[in-house]
Amino acid sequence: MNLPDGLLSEAWILASWALFGLVLLVAVWKAPWREFLAVGERQHVFLGACLVLVLLWSLRADVTPGVSIHFLGMTAFTLMFGWALAVLASAVILAGYSFLGMAGWEALALNALVAGVLPALVSDVVRRVVYAYLPHNFFIYIFLSAFAGAMLAVLSAALTLSWVMWGSGLYDWSHLSHDYLRYLPLILFPEGVLNGMLITTFVVIRPQWVRSFDDADYIVGK
Repeated sequence: MNLPDGLLSEAWILASWALFGLVLLVAVWKAPWREFLAVGERQHVFLGACLVLVLLWSLRADVTPGVSIHFLGMTAFTLMFGWALAVLASAVILAGYSFLGMAGWEALALNALVAGVLPALVSDVVRRVVYAYLPHNFFIYIFLSAFAGAMLAVLSAALTLSWVMWGSGLYDWSHLSHDYLRYLPLILFPEGVLNGMLITTFVVIRPQWVRSFDDADYIVGK
């Protein structure tokens, strides 16, 4: 999910930058800065998680120009830090890729929207729905908020990328279906397992690292 420069028209690029700029402003406004800056450990964990995402996003299989398959890890990141910091992290990571020459600057906004913003928002919506309508149970949190949330996040990103490729006239839908969409099952389940395992490990060993998890809600008295 890494669009190179030069594939899309100027209209798509300008629209993506406008939308991404708006999302960044909202993320900066909504981010829990006081909580984040109050404890140095949170900042260290945040930087470490960013490095993990750099590694995950660099291990990709290119299907065709602009279309690739790789782990996202955004659901675990969102559950740990909240959607706002997850969005800002994706912007920093993609800016680093562009600075190092691994991606272009022109398509940075669209890449961030597809691989960072959308998965973070989907993950946060899933978490909120699960928390609001289902019992506050540890296993429900892991299997729905983390595992299923990750699968929905990567599915939404893949379908959005396909829609952009098709809507811009870059590829027809039959090409995308044959060369990309049919491989999605190969990444959906592993993405869910990866995020579920990460969150399970953290809430057991370091629950203070997971902002969306509270012992009083999910464990005490259960």
